[in-house]
Amino acid sequence: MRLTLHKKKIAALLLLLVMGICVCLLLTSSSAQEEQVATLSSLRSDNKSFSAFHLPHGSPLQMRLFAYRNNLRQTVINAELFPSRPELVVVVQVRGGPGSGARLRLLTESLKAAGPGTTNRLLLVLSMEKPCTEVADAIQSIDFCRVLPLFFPYSMSFYPHEFPGSDPADCPRDLSKESALQSGCNNAEYPDSHGHYREASFALDKHHWWWKLHYTWERLREVSGYSGYVLFLEEGSYLLPDWMHVMRLMQSQCQEEGCQLLSLGGTASPDSSPDPQQVELSGWVAPKHRSAVAMPRGLYYQLMGCLAEFCTYDDYNWDWSLQHISASCLAHPLKVLSARLPRVLSLPADGGDGGCGRTGPCASPEAGLQTLRTQVRELSGRLFPKTITVASRQEEVRNPPQTKNGGWGDIRDHALCQSYARL
Repeated sequence: MRLTLHKKKIAALLLLLVMGICVCLLLTSSSAQEEQVATLSSLRSDNKSFSAFHLPHGSPLQMRLFAYRNNLRQTVINAELFPSRPELVVVVQVRGGPGSGARLRLLTESLKAAGPGTTNRLLLVLSMEKPCTEVADAIQSIDFCRVLPLFFPYSMSFYPHEFPGSDPADCPRDLSKESALQSGCNNAEYPDSHGHYREASFALDKHHWWWKLHYTWERLREVSGYSGYVLFLEEGSYLLPDWMHVMRLMQSQCQEEGCQLLSLGGTASPDSSPDPQQVELSGWVAPKHRSAVAMPRGLYYQLMGCLAEFCTYDDYNWDWSLQHISASCLAHPLKVLSARLPRVLSLPADGGDGGCGRTGPCASPEAGLQTLRTQVRELSGRLFPKTITVASRQEEVRNPPQTKNGGWGDIRDHALCQSYARL
């Protein structure tokens, strides 16, 4: 009898002991999780320990070396907070300079509006032309996704007094070829189709676009094995809250239609109030589709097959150069699926009440933000369609550009542009 009682007491004590250990483990686990979150938050507020992102400084050569090292390291900001592989990649071409930081903050606010359920699997790649403190501050404030800052290493910031920047020995823009040959300036033999000589500030936009296209698909470790679309945006863009939702619907529709590109930008619809469910299928039209274009890896490889055509075409605009190779080089002309209700807004230009246009200083970022928020509220009841409908289909058309815009006659630009594929 006593033995039975002792056994019951021992069993009860063991049960209490096990329960105590479990409670301790739960408390310890909870405490550890809270400590981990606090540690990550602390790291997030400490820019140096968390992101290791700095701006280049020193001589142009030192800045170039810094840019190359940064691009090789590919340090991802917020990687500890969002460890998952990306399900969507967004690449933004950032000019730098006054106003760029404010424009980046506006863009990231619109990206964040898609919600944490989608943005925590987003990789935001920022390809910067000019080191800029206000852009660096804006980058450090991004806390909703993974961020990968890059530097376009051939910008005027890194080559201020030599090609591909502005070499003092280059020919002035409006100098005649005869006078240029007599003066012996660097590129005297190579004016453009309109008789003008190279202007670095214009030529580098096409360089930057082609370089970042190559670097994204070929060199970014985060994109290695990625099979989705990459959305390419320009500085000064502001996305509607359903941009990612619509893009996913368009991807499925694009596969059915056999198209290669998606455009969330303006489509010049004849309807002043376009249906948010409607999309249209057409050939590539440079100024119409360029502001927010998404492409898969397969199209990138097709474009690389037209490397020489793109890089030697005498137009300093990448979008018109793309239209040229669509008409003259690709086996089939580009087919674009575009949203009739644009999912990307242009920042309001400076006006009487201020604003923050696509370029230049931002007189009043808050005024611009309020204008954008008002536009979004006015559209809010029409967003997030359940399905999309192809309202119009255009047969395959070559659609060549009517004229060359020039600015790209210098063979040094041709050679540098084609060299990116070998870097």
